Amino acid sequence: MGRTLGQQIALAFDRLLEAFLSVVPAALVLLVSLLVGVLAGLLLRTLLRFAIVLRKRYRGEEGSSSRQLLRAAGLKAEPERVVGTVSFWTAVVVALAVGVNALEPGALRNVLSEAVGFLPRLLGATLLAVVGLGAGALVRRSVLLGAVNAGLPWARAGARAAYVLVAASFVAAALDHLGVGRSILVAAFSIAGGALALTLALAFGLGGRDLARAWLEKKLRAEEEDSGIRHV
Repeated sequence: MGRTLGQQIALAFDRLLEAFLSVVPAALVLLVSLLVGVLAGLLLRTLLRFAIVLRKRYRGEEGSSSRQLLRAAGLKAEPERVVGTVSFWTAVVVALAVGVNALEPGALRNVLSEAVGFLPRLLGATLLAVVGLGAGALVRRSVLLGAVNAGLPWARAGARAAYVLVAASFVAAALDHLGVGRSILVAAFSIAGGALALTLALAFGLGGRDLARAWLEKKLRAEEEDSGIRHV
């Protein structure tokens, strides 16, 4: 019995060793893929940043819209740096995806495929959020300037509401791109839209009741005068 138990333990350790050894080729493939992705990303980042710098130097676009969008989003980085960073990580993700596809079918490949497949969605959602913050800031500035020039009392509140609306739309799109709570997002936007419509209806109704009363009184008075003239 002791000999059988020893054989079972030895077989278990052998299977464990085989499992660890089977992971080594996959780890080497992923390591090589990562190194290739890093090198390709560095090369691509250098080329893109060099091309953008040359374009700026020859065209002299100091106040470009891309820089204004980044400043509005709260990013102090230059456009060429942002483009370089995005291109670098894109190359790394693509290289890792190729490395994962080169693995033999199995549980490890499935897990790594899901993990690597999530990275592009995460990158796209981050870009959507950054663009949304920048676009919201630009819309807020435009609404604020227009409302102040028009002498409207709700300039700051309107600008803030426009910023929240634009930023929330882009953040919702980013979360939907990630696949996070799509039904919850739809329900939240439906409730928010209904609440906004009800608020506007109440605001215009309560604010314009005097105007509506005056219009109705004027209309009724005109009808009474017309009926009196006809009787005469």
